[in-house]
Amino acid sequence: MVGTPHVLFVSLCLLGGVALAEKECDFKRTPEAWNAITKPGSGVYRLQLSTQENPKDCLRGEVPKNPTAPNVKITMKHKENGEWQSNEWQFHTSGPNITATLGDRTLTGTVIFDDEGKCHVNKYPDGAYGLWKHSSAKDGDAECCRKKFNKETKGKEKKNPQKKESCKTSTS
Repeated sequence: MVGTPHVLFVSLCLLGGVALAEKECDFKRTPEAWNAITKPGSGVYRLQLSTQENPKDCLRGEVPKNPTAPNVKITMKHKENGEWQSNEWQFHTSGPNITATLGDRTLTGTVIFDDEGKCHVNKYPDGAYGLWKHSSAKDGDAECCRKKFNKETKGKEKKNPQKKESCKTSTS
C-alpha cells in the first residue's frame, strides 16, 4: 500500500502530460499567414509533403530577415533537370490567406494550420495541400502539422519533394 500513492501520482503526471501534448495542437485557432511564412526570421521553409500532382523537386523558400507586413519578397528555389532554379516571388498576406506573384503569374493559398517558426500546412484552390517545415525545426517539431496534414489529406496520394536524390546536394 505504501507504493499506491506513488503509482497514482505518477499516473496522474503521465495523464497530465498526455493532455498537455494534445493541447499543443490547437487546430481551432485561425492562423496568420504572415507569421506562418516569416517566423522565425531567417532560414528556409521546405515543402515536406504535398498532394499536388507535380510538386517542384526540392522546393524551398528563404525566410527574409526583418520583413515588414503584409508584403514580403521570398526567394523560392527548386531543382529542375538537376540544376537549381531561383525566383524572387512577391508575397502578400491577409489573415490566413497568401497571394504569391512572379511577373504575370499569381498563386494563392490559405494557411490552415501553423506552429509558428516550425511548420505550416497550406490548402490551395485546386484542393491540394502542402506541409512546409522550417530548417531550424527538430524532427518532432512538425508533429502537429503532420497530424493536420494527414487528417486533411486522408485517402490522397502524398509526395515528398525533399526525398529526391538531387535534393541531397542542397545549398540551403
